[in-house]
Amino acid sequence: MSAMGAPRFSLFFLLKTKTGFVRAWLGVGDYALPADDVDLTGGVYLGIGMVGDFPALRQLIGGLAERVEFTLDGANHETFRLADEDADEVRGAVVNVGVIFFDQHWQPADVIAWLWEGTADVPAVDRSSDEGQITRRVTLSVGSGFTDRTRPHLAFYTPADQKRRSPTDTFCDRVPLYTQESTITWPAPG
Repeated sequence: MSAMGAPRFSLFFLLKTKTGFVRAWLGVGDYALPADDVDLTGGVYLGIGMVGDFPALRQLIGGLAERVEFTLDGANHETFRLADEDADEVRGAVVNVGVIFFDQHWQPADVIAWLWEGTADVPAVDRSSDEGQITRRVTLSVGSGFTDRTRPHLAFYTPADQKRRSPTDTFCDRVPLYTQESTITWPAPG
């Protein structure tokens, strides 16, 4: 706890690309974390300093999904290259966000608690120039849950499709007999 009674904590960001990891934390300097059940190898998290705006993250239940955007201004060369030239490495990658609480001496009070998991989309890159200064901004859209359900796979329940899945099953044999105008009358029990 701080002198004002507010907890001291920091957020950690882990992006698991196809060939490696992008690790960052909201603090100053590098921070080494040991391996755990999410970051299986452990590693050094790059300190990106204080962040003024971090998207709200919610745990959603019942198949709901949410999309958030992480934006990094002044991205270093390696992050910028990954987002700009190797965007295929990022698409579909797992993103984890965790938190560590610190004591009054800024020492970890406990191990990291991984709070949120999402799936990355292709990052957006913005190169802007203001009075000779070049700013490199990387934005990564990340979805939680079933954000890809906007593009559903079509499902067909025809006798031929069912026979391919299960040759002896007759469950779908009556499907061709039904239309939108059909009214199915079920016999009364007994």
